[in-house]
Amino acid sequence: MSPRPAAPAHAGPAPDAGPAHEAALSPDAAPAHEAALDADTALGPQAALDPEAALDPEEIRAPAVLADPYPFFARLRRHDPVHWNAPTGAWYVARYADVYAGLTDPRLAAASSDELLASLTPEQYEAMAPVEEFFGRWLVFSDPPHQLRMRSFLRQAFTPAAVAALGPLIDERAADAADVFGRAVAADPAGADVVEDLARPFAVDVVCALLGIAPDEKSQVLAWSDALMGYLGSTPEELHRAYAAGAAADELTAYVTGTVVPRGEGLVAEALGPGLAAGEVAAEDVTAVFAQLLTGGIEPLGTGLAGTVLALHRSPGQLAAVRRGEIPHAHAVEEALRHDPPFHFAPRRASADLTVGGREIRRGQRVVLLLASANRDERQFPDGERFDARRGPVPHLAFGRGGHFCLGAVLARTQITTALRALERRLPELRLDVAAARRAPSFGKTILRPVPALI
Repeated sequence: MSPRPAAPAHAGPAPDAGPAHEAALSPDAAPAHEAALDADTALGPQAALDPEAALDPEEIRAPAVLADPYPFFARLRRHDPVHWNAPTGAWYVARYADVYAGLTDPRLAAASSDELLASLTPEQYEAMAPVEEFFGRWLVFSDPPHQLRMRSFLRQAFTPAAVAALGPLIDERAADAADVFGRAVAADPAGADVVEDLARPFAVDVVCALLGIAPDEKSQVLAWSDALMGYLGSTPEELHRAYAAGAAADELTAYVTGTVVPRGEGLVAEALGPGLAAGEVAAEDVTAVFAQLLTGGIEPLGTGLAGTVLALHRSPGQLAAVRRGEIPHAHAVEEALRHDPPFHFAPRRASADLTVGGREIRRGQRVVLLLASANRDERQFPDGERFDARRGPVPHLAFGRGGHFCLGAVLARTQITTALRALERRLPELRLDVAAARRAPSFGKTILRPVPALI
């Protein structure tokens, strides 16, 4: 999972959900007898939906929508499912069928256009063009043939068999993370936080191990990662973020090609090291893959884990069923990813004229596929606004579809499920202060801050 704004100027719609694996999941509506399960707690802060409310394009970045976009998405699905939004200069596609089709439509390109870079001032161009060139090498932000060629080097590293081989490592790191969180809860229950004390440390620990980042290198690598993430979603006026990201990309390239690859440890070194040595792969491409895996393995993974824990604690009946073994942990994870995915958008650019939902989209226009809205579309998921872990695996779009379907989806699912099981073993009586949990305002992604424990 990796983020990216819809336009290189970073003033437009926010991040892409990233590519995902092609697992075929069957639709499965929640059983009728479970309709009342935790009805008073299942939605948490998203309970007050009014699909009949008037649709105001200006509210897309209003504080209330940034804090909770789902009521706005529901109105889009009902009133204007393919919506031209003048304030952000993009089309927003809200219904599942249209989003699914858009994710597999070759006329909707992931790469940015040269016209958008041409709209920058000279000062902005100087700061941002090198960064845009770096991000343009990321798999999630590129198109064939480059994207397919780079994916071919990595495909074997993310097969179910390859991920299964990582099971002992993930089990060990999940148990360690649960132990550390358990000690934090015991020392100060009111001060322990699921995101800061469990989910993010676990995600960082695992991704560093998988990428071959030594313990004494972790803080510097995370600083580079933060600089790159700070650029994503920034505006052209924030040139300091562009310069910081450019410096981070240069320093990260030197580190990856001069330290990580020569050591021969980690997924990127093993998959791309031989190609780099043979001159088949550019150093910048190796670093781009490394950076995408690094950033995609921290924030969205941590959000997915924290979101699953929070959703279950908001639905005590379902939490009890998971603890009794009546609902598989993996089903709870899938439902949490459907109900509130880490990234809400898959931004694209029309490379040709096309028609979506009866609306004419012109070549060069920006198109934002609303993954989070599609995942709650009542036409695809009955009672889709509810979190219901008994729903079972369903074909949600949290990891995308098509050629940009996330290579790391199997790994992400395994990590979140493993950590959830470890948490239940270590703290079987854990309770969260769900009333105090908050969504931080954000355009295009879920940020949970804080998610405090009670015991």
